[in-house]
Amino acid sequence: MEPIKEEPMTSVERVLTAMALKEPDRVPVWPLIDFLPINYYDITAQEMIEDPDKSQEAYEWIYHKLGGYDIAMAGGGMFMQYINPFPDIFSALYLDWRLPGRMLGPNEPPQLVEQSLDNPFITEKDYDKIIEKGLLWLGNFKRASMKDMKKLGKIGPKVAENVVRWWTHFQVPTFTDGVGTTPFDLLSVFRGSTNFMKDIYRFPDKIKEVSDFLIDNMILMGEYGAKMSGGKTLLIGGARASADFISIKHFEELYWPYFKKMVTRYVNDGFIVQMHLDTDWTDRLHYFKELPKGKIYLHMDERTDIFKAKEILGDHMCIQGNLKPSLFRLGTPAMIEKQVKEIIDRCAEGGGLLVGAEIPDDAKLENVKAMVDTCKTYGVYRK
Repeated sequence: MEPIKEEPMTSVERVLTAMALKEPDRVPVWPLIDFLPINYYDITAQEMIEDPDKSQEAYEWIYHKLGGYDIAMAGGGMFMQYINPFPDIFSALYLDWRLPGRMLGPNEPPQLVEQSLDNPFITEKDYDKIIEKGLLWLGNFKRASMKDMKKLGKIGPKVAENVVRWWTHFQVPTFTDGVGTTPFDLLSVFRGSTNFMKDIYRFPDKIKEVSDFLIDNMILMGEYGAKMSGGKTLLIGGARASADFISIKHFEELYWPYFKKMVTRYVNDGFIVQMHLDTDWTDRLHYFKELPKGKIYLHMDERTDIFKAKEILGDHMCIQGNLKPSLFRLGTPAMIEKQVKEIIDRCAEGGGLLVGAEIPDDAKLENVKAMVDTCKTYGVYRK
């Protein structure tokens, strides 16, 4: 492997400085890489999930191939997500995740099949059943098995070793060591997006009642995952509470109080929180000023206006993003460089910026490297 060029700060120092809304040595860069190595390294998608040693090897290889970057995935971490024994939006024990080497070919990344209209995972009558019995009755072993559950005890310590290796040997923070899911997001997948969008008009009080019942235990379930992997970062994902899906009124009533409680609890309990928010959140960015400072970064995709995010949250929260993933497959290094420079020019001043994007599995390495290299040269803070 090619040695990584030494810089004034480690990635841990750089990311934590940016999160604290201060200027590090340069703008941190984060290509969100999950299954990209399957196209460039001798490893399958199935092995990326099920073999923590080989997947760590692949992640380290691509880290060196790209010259080093500032947040990395721990080998085996995706097994901990997809075989989560507690219900969340990734768990194959609760949702119809088709996994490589099982319902899919060994080199096909996971796919979520949402049962949305005629055969949802739960019916409207099951809201009361959840309040009566919780969520564990929804678990099944069709896609994940008892053998997978037993493997958690063996793979978990391996993942913890890989997390420690990134933080100490490479001095790079890990991407996600556990997942927190709000009741709103989980219920929307259980009911299917179409049914749930109707429910928020027909049964808003019932959704609130179920959310009140679930929220404290869902917070604990997220922390359990992070503690099992020995990690520090909790991802809280969101998509269906954005402007693309629901009104501000429903956002305020059915989503925000629970999201705020979850994020605040995780920060107070000492975790780094990654708010991984897909789709368009531009019109509700100002709500995030109610969250604590310092250990949160807002990861947004290209649908949210990153320049508006800097304007609204620049003195309160670190923002991360937000190149279009398609650029890494269809674009050129020059196009990537141009967009990275624009983000740096308009968002880097004063710190609180990470540049990055979700990287498609078929991305061109030269395009990913263009993003990394531009941050390392053009993104230097001049004291």
